[in-house]
Amino acid sequence: MLNTIDLSSNLSGASSPEQDRVVAQAFVDAASQVGFAYVTGWESVVPAELVQEVFEYNERFFDLPQEKKDELEYVSSKANRGYLSFGREQASLSKDPNQIESEREASRDQKETFEIGNDSDPQYPEHWPKEEDLPGFKATMNRFHQLCDQLHLRLMSLLAISLSLPPDFFLPQINGRNHCLRLLHYPPVPRKGSNNRIGAHTDFGTTTLLWQDDTGGLEIEGPNGAWVPVKPKPGTFVVNFGDILARWSNDRLKSTVHRAVLPPPDSGDDEGGMTKTRRSIAYFCNPNPDALISCIPGLEGPSGKAKYEPVVAGDFYAAMLEAEIGV
Repeated sequence: MLNTIDLSSNLSGASSPEQDRVVAQAFVDAASQVGFAYVTGWESVVPAELVQEVFEYNERFFDLPQEKKDELEYVSSKANRGYLSFGREQASLSKDPNQIESEREASRDQKETFEIGNDSDPQYPEHWPKEEDLPGFKATMNRFHQLCDQLHLRLMSLLAISLSLPPDFFLPQINGRNHCLRLLHYPPVPRKGSNNRIGAHTDFGTTTLLWQDDTGGLEIEGPNGAWVPVKPKPGTFVVNFGDILARWSNDRLKSTVHRAVLPPPDSGDDEGGMTKTRRSIAYFCNPNPDALISCIPGLEGPSGKAKYEPVVAGDFYAAMLEAEIGV
């Protein structure tokens, strides 16, 4: 169901304008039909060994004593930084705080996360662990954050081309690196309990770049409403498209519902035993906080009218996060 898009020629600068248009069309096809795709050929921008290093730090961070993680507590959805312990966030399709709290009580998301923003942001400081606790963590995460932004800018340029827009159409409103790097840890849990690791939801921003380990469990809602596994594939990350991009494109580009569930047992596993640990790295891309998101001219559709009122990106994103986290 998910296509694989190869960026190697485009990112190396060896592609022709016609080749770029072909790759761009593959992106818009994925964004308008499924909302998800596998991506290969990204290593010239984000080295594979750096991704492996980030996964190793993912493990080392969540292995820290609980009191050290709690010192880095997430305190503000506007800042969107810091440590979220088990049950703090409840991913949901609802934006009603009471409904979300009911979901939290019924089946808490089985994950802990650490959110990292743009370290040069003067308004919102990062919640870095002490250097002696995790030597090199800050430098590695900052480098990864910066390189993922470069990759995001190239993807958004391709999306612009695919919509018959100038390649730099989005640039003035996405050039502030207002993105969230999220480390996720799903610990082993009993298979006989809740199947939920993170509930059904959509992402809020423009695009999400997701690297996942080999455990599995990610699923997307297919066109017929059935859940479709997005199995890990070596050498790929998964890209999906978020609510702001859907609003911007008047739903030409699809923000797809997805979730993480317990992976099926491997051959020989005890079906009543414990699952494997799952780790993933998500890079949530967002417009600049002051960007006004209104329908791209020409995408109003047959009615000639946009489906959504204009919104300020930062206000929209913070309101969505606050509904799920509560601060």
